[in-house]
Amino acid sequence: MLSSVFCVRATFVVLMVTVISGCANFASQSSGATLDCDDRYTRCAVLSEQQSKEEVIIQNEEPTDVSVPLIIVPPTIAPILFDFDQAKTTRLEFDEAVAFLIMYPESRLTLHGYTDPIGREAYNQALSYQRAAYVRERLLMLGVSAAQISVKAHGESGLVVKEIPNTQVVSKEDLVKQYAANRRVEFEFSLPNTMASSN
Repeated sequence: MLSSVFCVRATFVVLMVTVISGCANFASQSSGATLDCDDRYTRCAVLSEQQSKEEVIIQNEEPTDVSVPLIIVPPTIAPILFDFDQAKTTRLEFDEAVAFLIMYPESRLTLHGYTDPIGREAYNQALSYQRAAYVRERLLMLGVSAAQISVKAHGESGLVVKEIPNTQVVSKEDLVKQYAANRRVEFEFSLPNTMASSN
C-alpha cells in the first residue's frame, strides 16, 4: 500500500513538472502548435494563427518619417496709442514682438500708422508715417533687423472711431478724447509660405 501511494505521488509530481516547466516541449511534440508559454504562468496557451501573423506584420513594419509642418503663430500686439498731434509715445509694450522677430529672422513686420480726422489730410498722412517710423526705430534699438520691418502710413483712413458730425461736437478737448483710439500704430506679421496675421 505504501508503494501505491508513492506511485500516485510520483506520478502527480512528474505530471506537475511536465505542465509547469516543459509545456512547450510537451505540447509541441504532441500537437505541433505554437505556444504562448511564460514562466509566470502554470499553463500554456496555443497561439492562434491570426495573432501570430499580426505580430509578424507589426514587427516587420519600418517606422515611417512623418513630417509635421511647424505652425508658427505670431504674437498679438495691442496697437500703440499716441497723444493728440504727437509722433512719440512712452506707452511702448512690444517685448513679445521683439522676441518673435529675433527668434524668427525670416518673419516680417509691417507697421501701420494712423491718425484721427482732426486737422489737414496731408499733415495727418505725414504724422501717421512719423508714428510708424518712431515705433520702427524703437524696435531697431532693441535688436530687430531693419530688413524685417516696413512702414505704411494711412493718415486718416481706417478710423476705429468714425468721424463725429460737427453738430455733436461739444469741445475740441472732448473730440480729442473720443478719437484717442484712432491715433495708433498697428502690427502686421507675415512669414514665408503662410498667411499674414494682422493685429
